[in-house]
Amino acid sequence: MQHPTSRRHFIALAGGGAVFATLPLAGCASAYPEEATQAWRAAGAETDLRRHMLAHALLAPNPHNRQPWIADLAQPGRIVLVCDGERLLPETDPFGRQILIGCGAFIELAVIAGAQRGVAVDVQLFPDGAPAADAMPRGTRVAVLQLREAGSARPDPLFAQIPQRHTNKTAYANDRALPAQLTVQWAQTAQRFGLASGVVADAGGMDRLRAITREAYEIESLTPRTWLESAHLMRIGPTEIAHHRDGISLNGTMPRLMHAVGLFDPLEVPGPGSENLKRVMERWAAFESGSGYLWLASTGNTRQVQVDAGRAYVRMHLQATAAGVQMHPLSQALQEFPEVRGPYVAVHRALALDPQRGTVQMLARTGFALQAAQPSPRRGLQAVLQA
Repeated sequence: MQHPTSRRHFIALAGGGAVFATLPLAGCASAYPEEATQAWRAAGAETDLRRHMLAHALLAPNPHNRQPWIADLAQPGRIVLVCDGERLLPETDPFGRQILIGCGAFIELAVIAGAQRGVAVDVQLFPDGAPAADAMPRGTRVAVLQLREAGSARPDPLFAQIPQRHTNKTAYANDRALPAQLTVQWAQTAQRFGLASGVVADAGGMDRLRAITREAYEIESLTPRTWLESAHLMRIGPTEIAHHRDGISLNGTMPRLMHAVGLFDPLEVPGPGSENLKRVMERWAAFESGSGYLWLASTGNTRQVQVDAGRAYVRMHLQATAAGVQMHPLSQALQEFPEVRGPYVAVHRALALDPQRGTVQMLARTGFALQAAQPSPRRGLQAVLQA
């Protein structure tokens, strides 16, 4: 009689059960359902100006693909952006800093899309006042976008890159330097929004950042509440991906099969020294490839600065896309939950920044990916509009 393989042993042999729950795996999954990525192809079909702007804005990068956006179109000539309080990340982003960065990216794409139709946009941030530094921006009116008259803006050359921009989580080449002109553009973009930026491309500096980001990722994986926050947002297989169109999409054959037969439980938190943790950290190796690390930092950490960081970052990503360069944010060491304080301080010091005076808002590896990235799932325009 054949003895059944134990659940844990089977998972270990198959490649490390909980590794499938990690965000990076989404970039290696098979193609997502057609309807889950339709928003990337449908944005150009909108004829109404505000809908045209929003259809492009919802393609913005955002943490855990939560898409925390509600657009209020009640007043003619205006778009009011509200932070969706049901789409926050209270464990890994306890003050909503990353969520507001995502809102900033949304705003900037809306502005670029408006300019494409010849309309400039005045952006008023936090018309009711900004949330406190330690409060989640639940239901906050983040911005009022006031449309100007026709002919008030010239098209932005980055508009064409909006549907081409994707976060690429695969391995990058290690032997290619970034274009010098691109790093100049990045610095100019940061300055435009009152921020500082730089690129770490020397071997010693990259090794330091690799060690810090790896440590932060391991801490996030071992901390039950932060691991489970991600696990609960996993969408496994085409049915769940098409239904939710957000979160962490897993569409590869092996995780789908193992989940279907009960051999893959995303809610199983890795333990110290466990096989699961080993496989999770093996998966991180691909994220230590690339041409360098782009960082974006601010003096202080006001809510306006956080939104501006999102606006700057998405422009940087569009500039990279135009230059044939890929980007992949590594946010783990920038998070503010207590357990990751060590890497948080270390990443600031590695960049010669004082964490008491300034804040690294974004850190992304950059370079030339060895395989193309597919569009991430997005909810449709109607899901963003306020009912």
